Amino acid sequence: MSYQFVREPLNAEETDRLVNACRSFQEKLVVWVLLDTGLRVHEFCGLRRDHVQWQENCLVVWGKGGWYGHKGKRRVVPLTARARRLLEVHFCTNEGIGLSKRTAQRLVKRVANRAMITKPVTPHTLRHYAEISIIATASLSAASRTA
Repeated sequence: MSYQFVREPLNAEETDRLVNACRSFQEKLVVWVLLDTGLRVHEFCGLRRDHVQWQENCLVVWGKGGWYGHKGKRRVVPLTARARRLLEVHFCTNEGIGLSKRTAQRLVKRVANRAMITKPVTPHTLRHYAEISIIATASLSAASRTA
């Protein structure tokens, strides 16, 4: 059996350092939206103003999983208040995100280096952290309902 490398997600302290290391609006937009929503980097870079459902407080993204590898799978992703504020400000003057996938990856890496995080940090690492926090929040709310 071959060895499969498992990348360790960020913990809460490292995530706080990452968020606090953001200096520019663009850095905050990329890091905070990826952390809060768990989007894939190509889904984030492909966001347009019409993908945001402002009344329902969610994003509609087309991503991985369609027929023959095409971007045909539609997902609805809830928006946090922090991500919504950033997207509102950004989409007031822009139609889309305006970043390439590679630029977003470099930006996350630069912020992680500034935060002095020794683990390799990529947009996919932020996706894993978002999934873990969403699961933890859901299990806490389920536990409070049953108690």
